[in-house]
Amino acid sequence: MRRMIFAGLILMILPQVAFTEEIDAAAGDALMKLNGDFINAHTAARKLDLASGGPIILLKDGKLVLIRNGQETTSEILLSRYDTLKVFAHMPVAIYLMLGPPGAGKLDTQRLQQLAEYHGKIDRVEKQLDHMGLEGEKLNRQKQLLAGSKQFLEKVIQQQQFSTEELHAFTRSMLPMIQANIAGAAASQLDAMHRQVMAWKKEMTPEEWQKLRVSVKGAVLAREGNLAMQYFERLLNLKGPGMRLIYMERYVPPTPMLTLLATRSVDRGISIAFFDNPDRMFRDVLADAAAEHIKKMNFD
Repeated sequence: MRRMIFAGLILMILPQVAFTEEIDAAAGDALMKLNGDFINAHTAARKLDLASGGPIILLKDGKLVLIRNGQETTSEILLSRYDTLKVFAHMPVAIYLMLGPPGAGKLDTQRLQQLAEYHGKIDRVEKQLDHMGLEGEKLNRQKQLLAGSKQFLEKVIQQQQFSTEELHAFTRSMLPMIQANIAGAAASQLDAMHRQVMAWKKEMTPEEWQKLRVSVKGAVLAREGNLAMQYFERLLNLKGPGMRLIYMERYVPPTPMLTLLATRSVDRGISIAFFDNPDRMFRDVLADAAAEHIKKMNFD
């Protein structure tokens, strides 16, 4: 016992070694230069990989980019029909967003004005509908979406109020037409992508094709079931992302972390209002339609 007390006293009177995260300037400079060589070596290795690793396809911002033999070739894949169907599908969702998140009940002057202005924009689109390159069943479906949206807006504006039950009755009634537009948009994008990729494949040697790597850039919440990822997995006979196929999330500035939090909350409301499924918007909205269309495509 006395030995333990004595040892403790010795430790108390000996000079204590100060542990600190601070280092002097010379040491910091030496570490920085050492790490600089790592960064330079990694950069050189990446350049070598890109130069010798075979062709690469990038999908970003609605464009396919082929990088092959030091040359870049760009092709648009989001055709006007894709955008047209998407805009009409977004229309009932826009109405929900003007009403659902703020909450049901009596509408103030500002929201009534917002709804009236949106009604006017729908009216202008309706007058131009026959000039949008649509015909047959597709044209009739857009007319139904327009008519149903206008009718609901007029009712809400006249009543100057609405209930959650009324809003959900409207959104659920629009869902079949929205899903049909989603299927059309997915088919349009997939077919355009497939035409271009298969044309590029004809230009490549079998060895190049086996080395082909793909990088897809898309929205954060569209990662699961992403249309392009499904397509390239089937094209390259892959079972998910890996060395030949990667997905890069696209963030929206200026505050991506806060934006993601808010987006998840808002999209959960959309999921419930339209799909009666709180998780539906947390994967690519084109996912199911893409999976069905890919089954019909010829990859030979």
